Amino acid sequence: MAEFVLGIDAGTESIRAGVYDRTGRCLGFGTAENVNHHRHPGWGEQRIEEWEISLTKAIRGAVVASGVDAKQIGGIGVDGTSCTVIFMDEQGRPLRDAVMWMDIRASREAAEIAASGDPALRYTGFGNVSAEWFPCKVLWMKRHEPDVYKKAKTIFEHTDWLVYRLSGGEITSNINTTTIRWFYDDRKGGIPTSLYDGVGLGDIYEKLPERVVKIGEVAATLGPQMAAETGLSEGIPIAGGGADAYMGVVGINALEPGRLALITGSSHLQVGISDTEVHAAGLFGSFPDAILPGLQVVEAGQVSTGSVLKWFVSNFLNDEITSEAARRNGSIYDVLNELSAELPPGSDGLLVLEHWQGNRTPWVDPNSRGVIRGLTLKHGPAHIFRAIMEGVAYGTKVIIDRMEAEKFNINEIIACGGATQSDLWMQITADVTGRPITIPKDQQAVSLGSAMAATVPAGIYPSVAEAAAGMSETEKQIDPNPDAHRAYGEYVRQYAATYAALKDESARLVRHAAEQEERGGGAP
Repeated sequence: MAEFVLGIDAGTESIRAGVYDRTGRCLGFGTAENVNHHRHPGWGEQRIEEWEISLTKAIRGAVVASGVDAKQIGGIGVDGTSCTVIFMDEQGRPLRDAVMWMDIRASREAAEIAASGDPALRYTGFGNVSAEWFPCKVLWMKRHEPDVYKKAKTIFEHTDWLVYRLSGGEITSNINTTTIRWFYDDRKGGIPTSLYDGVGLGDIYEKLPERVVKIGEVAATLGPQMAAETGLSEGIPIAGGGADAYMGVVGINALEPGRLALITGSSHLQVGISDTEVHAAGLFGSFPDAILPGLQVVEAGQVSTGSVLKWFVSNFLNDEITSEAARRNGSIYDVLNELSAELPPGSDGLLVLEHWQGNRTPWVDPNSRGVIRGLTLKHGPAHIFRAIMEGVAYGTKVIIDRMEAEKFNINEIIACGGATQSDLWMQITADVTGRPITIPKDQQAVSLGSAMAATVPAGIYPSVAEAAAGMSETEKQIDPNPDAHRAYGEYVRQYAATYAALKDESARLVRHAAEQEERGGGAP
C-alpha cells in the first residue's frame, strides 16, 4: 500500500503541488507562478505553454522539499480553476490561450442563454446566467473566433487538461466542473442537449470528452513523459478531481449540512452541502453528486476579493508604508493589517463594492463595477485597505442572507486560502456575518483536497469522505464580536443599496466604454 500521495492545485496565480502522508501532513510543497493576460476589460487568459513548464516545476519542487523518494508516491490528485476553457486540435495542441474563469467577455451570450428558459436553468434559479460558465464562453468563441471553434477536436477545462498532460493524452472530463459550469446532470442524461441545441451549440457534442470521471475515481495513469520529467513512477493512478475551490471543500472537510466552506484567494467561493435540492435566483445549484454521490451542493461566490487587495497594494501605496515594510524586512500586508486594525468598523464611513470583475452572486451581474464610496481627505491607505476587506465581507453576508432565505441555514463557516493569513480579515468576516469561523491547520486545503482524492485509487482510504475525515485538522476558531456585528449592520445595508443605485448606470458605462474601444478610443 502506498504511503504518500501528490496533490496538485492549478490556481489562478500559480500551480502548487504538495506531497502528503496518510494523516494529511504536508511533507513538501512546490510552487510555480502563472501569468494572467488581460487584453481587454473583462477578459482574462493564460498561456497553456506556461502551464506545462509550471506543472513540472511545481511537482519537482514538492518532491525535493518533501525528502520522499518519488517512487514512494502512489497516486496523484488534481484540481484547476473553473470555468477555464481550453480548445485543442486533432494533435492535442492548444489552438489559443486558455479562457480563464474570471473572463466575462461572454455577457451577451449569457443573457441569451438565460432568456432561453430551458429547464437546465434551474441551476441558476432561472435567473441570470454567469458569463463565466462553459456554454457562454464556447458560444462566444464560435461567434467571434470561428476558426478556433471549427478546428477544435477537444473542448474541456483546466482540471481535465491536467489529467491530459500528466497521462500523456487521456481525454476526460470530470463530474464536478461539468455539473457546476456546463449544466450537466448525471441523473437526467448528462449534457442538456435541449439547452445547447437551442442556443446554437448543437454541433459541440463530438468535441466534448466521452468519459466523465467522479472525484476519487481513476481518471488515468501517469504517462512516460511526465514520469521522466518528475521522477514519479510511470503508471501510478491519477484521481478524478474538480474545480480548485470544490476540492478545497473536501480538504477542509466541510461535507455536512450547516457548514459553509469559504474558499478564499483571488476570489471567494461559498459552498455548502445539502441533502435536498435548492434552486433559487442568486444562488448556483443545487448541483447533484458534484462532490459526493447522493448529496447536493449549493454555491455562491465573489469574483474579485484577494485580487482587489493585491490591485490596491500593487498600485497605490505611499512611500511611508513601503519604507516601513522594508525597514522591518517584512510584508507590506503585515504593516497594513496593523494600521487597519486600529480603525473602527466601517473604516470611518468608507464603503467598497468589490465588483472589479463584476458580480457572481447574488446579483449575477457582469456589468457591475468596483466602487469606493465615502472618501474624504481624512482617509489614507489603511482606511482603503480595511474597507476592501470589509466590502468583501459585506458581499459574503449578502450571500449568506440569500441562502438562508431559501432555508439553507449556516451555523459555521470553515475558511481556507489566502485571506485566512490575515487574522484581521477573518475577524472582520466573523463580525460582519455573525458566524464563528473555523480555520483548518493546513491552509493549502485545495491541494490537500486533491491529495485526499488521490488516496482512494492509491488504496489508502476507501472513500473521499473517509479521507477527508482522516486527514483534516482544526487549528483555531474565531468568534464574532456582538458589538461589531451590530455596528456593521448599516454598512451591509449601504453595500446592497450602493449596488442597486448604480447597477443601471454601471451597465451603461460598460457599454459606452466598449463602444469607445471599438472606435479606437477616440471621441464620438
